[in-house]
Amino acid sequence: MLVISLSSVPPRFDKIGPTLESLLAQAAQVDHILLYIPESYGRFPDWDGALPDVPDGVEIRRVACDLGPATKALGAIAEFQGQDADILFCDDDRYYAADWAQRFVDLKTQHPGHCLCTLGMQAYLEAGGNPERALQPRAMRRWRVTDIGFQLRYLWQDIRARNRRHQVPQPARRVFRRSGYVDIFEGCGGVLIRPEWFDDQASDIPRLAWGVDDVWLSGMIARKGIPIWLQGGILDPRDTEAEPHAPLARTPLDGADRKTQNRAAIAHMRETYGIWT
Repeated sequence: MLVISLSSVPPRFDKIGPTLESLLAQAAQVDHILLYIPESYGRFPDWDGALPDVPDGVEIRRVACDLGPATKALGAIAEFQGQDADILFCDDDRYYAADWAQRFVDLKTQHPGHCLCTLGMQAYLEAGGNPERALQPRAMRRWRVTDIGFQLRYLWQDIRARNRRHQVPQPARRVFRRSGYVDIFEGCGGVLIRPEWFDDQASDIPRLAWGVDDVWLSGMIARKGIPIWLQGGILDPRDTEAEPHAPLARTPLDGADRKTQNRAAIAHMRETYGIWT
């Protein structure tokens, strides 16, 4: 069974249509497309409870607790625990190409027992520490400033957009030039997981990691020895019009920006579980 899972927040409810339509247009055989919505939101206490309109083929699931951005994975993990299910979770502000899900299905045959992603991070680059890892090769990033093809596409887009250039999402690019292992996946590119890799502790998210679900969820499987394989050379999904609305990546949590939250969460995982040291 293949399940696509995501969540959203009230300021984006009327803007998630393009993402949902792109998921419905997948070439792969998808059994469920599930949108998890909590009963209430910590960030949006004035939400009136109105649910988003979704197209046929997308099912809304309600969950009792707002687990932040991790809701998109943890909702499906709980629902399909004990079942033979592959869960492919993603973000609500990206447009996913028609072959996106099938790439993960095909990749699973090459890397059985692995968590799979197309975007990710190494803990030492985010929070310092030892870069040495037993799992090799390591995925290698193509830094934006050296990506000449992307820079030329961006320039051409700006020229064509003229005065609207700040309203147009940046062109997609191939962020990773080499496939390999990473410490931390990034959900915006899509992540393929199995529900049995997670236990009840995955839902007990400490406040310092609440906003950085990628670090938390990656740590939950790292402590169980599940490797994370990143497939490089793939265009990252483009932003939709939902991206500028209530973006958690640019929203401080208790005064800490995203980089500070990542470092704090990685330090917590190191101290608590002895991973990424």
